[in-house]
Amino acid sequence: MMERTKPWSKIVSWEKKGKSLLLIGSEDLKIEVINEKIIRFHFSKNKAWRHNYSFAIEKDLPKIDFTVEEKEENIILSTEILKVVINKNIPNIKIYTKEDELIHSDYKNYGYAKYKDKVFSFKNFEKEEAFLGLGEKMGGLNKKGKKYINWNTDDPHHYPHTDPLYQSHPFFLAWNSEFSYGIFFDNTFRTYFNLGEESSKYYYFYADNGELDYYFIYGPTPKEVIENYTLLTGRYYMPPLFALGYQQSKWGYKNKEMLMDIARKFREKDIPCDVLYMDIDHMDGFRVFTFDEERFPNIKNMIEDLNNMGFKIVPIVDPGVKKDINYEIYREGVEKDFFCRRSTGEIYVGYVWPGECAFPDFTKKEVRDWWGEKQKRLTEAGVSGIWNDMNEPSSFSHPMDIFSRSWERHNTFWGIFSDHNDEIFYDKTFPKDVVHGEKGEFTHDEIHNVYGLLMAKASYEGWRRGNPNVRPLIITRAGFSGVQKYSAVWTGDNKSWWEHLYISIPMLQNLGISGVPFIGADVGGFGLDSSPELFVRWIELGIFYPFFRNHSELNTRSQEPWAFSKEVEEISKEYIKLRYRLIPYFYSLFWEAKEKGIPLIRSLILEFPNDKEAIHNYDEFLLGPFILVAPIYQEGVRARVVYLPEGLWYDFWEGKIYKGPDYISIKAPLDKIPIFIREGSIIPLWEPQNYIGEKKQETLEILIYPGKGEFTYYEDDGISWDYEKGIYNLIKFKIDERSFEIKYIHKEYNSDRKWFKVRYLDKEFVIEDKDHIKIKL
Repeated sequence: MMERTKPWSKIVSWEKKGKSLLLIGSEDLKIEVINEKIIRFHFSKNKAWRHNYSFAIEKDLPKIDFTVEEKEENIILSTEILKVVINKNIPNIKIYTKEDELIHSDYKNYGYAKYKDKVFSFKNFEKEEAFLGLGEKMGGLNKKGKKYINWNTDDPHHYPHTDPLYQSHPFFLAWNSEFSYGIFFDNTFRTYFNLGEESSKYYYFYADNGELDYYFIYGPTPKEVIENYTLLTGRYYMPPLFALGYQQSKWGYKNKEMLMDIARKFREKDIPCDVLYMDIDHMDGFRVFTFDEERFPNIKNMIEDLNNMGFKIVPIVDPGVKKDINYEIYREGVEKDFFCRRSTGEIYVGYVWPGECAFPDFTKKEVRDWWGEKQKRLTEAGVSGIWNDMNEPSSFSHPMDIFSRSWERHNTFWGIFSDHNDEIFYDKTFPKDVVHGEKGEFTHDEIHNVYGLLMAKASYEGWRRGNPNVRPLIITRAGFSGVQKYSAVWTGDNKSWWEHLYISIPMLQNLGISGVPFIGADVGGFGLDSSPELFVRWIELGIFYPFFRNHSELNTRSQEPWAFSKEVEEISKEYIKLRYRLIPYFYSLFWEAKEKGIPLIRSLILEFPNDKEAIHNYDEFLLGPFILVAPIYQEGVRARVVYLPEGLWYDFWEGKIYKGPDYISIKAPLDKIPIFIREGSIIPLWEPQNYIGEKKQETLEILIYPGKGEFTYYEDDGISWDYEKGIYNLIKFKIDERSFEIKYIHKEYNSDRKWFKVRYLDKEFVIEDKDHIKIKL
């Protein structure tokens, strides 16, 4: 395959222009240094640069200066940390540390190559033991030896090796036990990553069109790679506190009576819940931004009643606008030229739930502003968030496809050198001749993967303009790198299969590594019928998902916590209450995600980057730095092997101490998921409550474990954007062998807290809240 591409040829000249290094050859290369660890490599295409914009990096990046020297064969660019060596005669890029340790290298002179419109980059295998990231992908954690495609795809029938799926993140983290680096390929066309499936000598990535524009990001630790990657693509805002609670949804809550009955049962049964969703049933003829007044009369009063019971309401929003000249949204979109058009000029019409639909062109700022303004119809009714769905974009090719979503997909690496293979991807999305932009300057090939990102951006920015004092819960099914700036992500239409429970474990780890912290999978499974045992095991795992939603499809069995048996109900209640105890820990981890991009769900190598064994144990994960979770993901299993990295680990349930690194066998009856707490852990806890804000949390319980450790506790009002003005508290908790210390490091928010209750082994200390406290243990 490589032999059919045309590689980069001899560099004939170079010059340093300001903070850029320009290399002139068969294609030109512009190198920019963003910081000491991030270097951008941007190749021309046909001797021109047209990619002077980015949908993922939406800010002007600072650039730093560097030194350049020329030697007989090489041009050498140096920063304080990295050294880039470019061979002039047979163009090849190698990246070293300042200590001359090779980190990364092009394969021969194929660091840039081209075939027709496709652009390629081939890389040598050096020390790469694992490739992580790439967002929402099936398969295990480590993607080495595999190949993947980025093309947002609505596939509700995916299997363990299905690719692609709903999200595209052209970023990977290359790991070995000595150092890590990352590559972000900033190209929104259909992109491909072959990470050693073709050869043991090289790996490569490429795009169907556009330019070869990528960022090399050095660690050396995985966390540092993620921090710098999210410096480029952005980080999540602090979620509203209610969004960390349990969330209940079903396609089939078809009227007010049903929704109110669900709400009453949660409260009667003392099962905590914060959010109820309204799927497509709530709309008038599936017209977006409407409510069916027969099935949901007096919607504002209904939502107010639910709010008074402690429930927030989040409705679904699809991009397909019903083609109906009497429908204001459609009529206005036509009049203002806000819908996507075909290259021949007419509005593109596809089929979704309403039948014939037009689709907003979110590449236009005025369209995003218009869409965000139309959300007022929902926010004025009292909703607390927006659920963006069908935004891959999914568009059925025929009206009957609305009722039949069951065709299978090929799981092959579609003939990349064929000129006749493209249409296979277009059976449920826009045809190839749809164009976007003010003057039709973007083909759908380029916009397809970012359509969901731009819709989420429209929702977020519209909310901030229309509701400037209240944080929303915005979620999206489709996305691209950078979507984390605007939205939480769930992994789309999974099934009530044990395989889908299992696959969520590495999939969410890779999404977190890809910069997206607020993530989850539909608990219980969306499609088909969950069994009682599967539901219990999914609830046990789901309480550790940052986004914790139970969702199921129309005409499947109910899967509310009480829908199976009294035993299932009681186990579910116990675990959902544990989630509510852990909310201050979750919220503090979100502060770290906002500040540094570090995910809440962490692969073991994020905390143990030098542990060679950790990379193989991806059926377990860490929640933050302290809590190791080892789910049960097979039917009938009542025990499992758990890998414990270096240090002492405490069984959360029994208190027994284990020493790592080691593999242990642990019993796991139906009502127990194996959980281990790392030595030196500090875990803040709240009193259980039926919904966030039901009780004033006047006492913060702090569970501490012997050893050395520290944790930064974060708090604010959980509702407003005041934290952006500095109105929040940060408290540093620190433990060593002899003492425990509590010290405010930022204090601008007046919390309800009056006491700290510190629990250490068999001791308990209750202390009045003060700026600085030190306890002898």
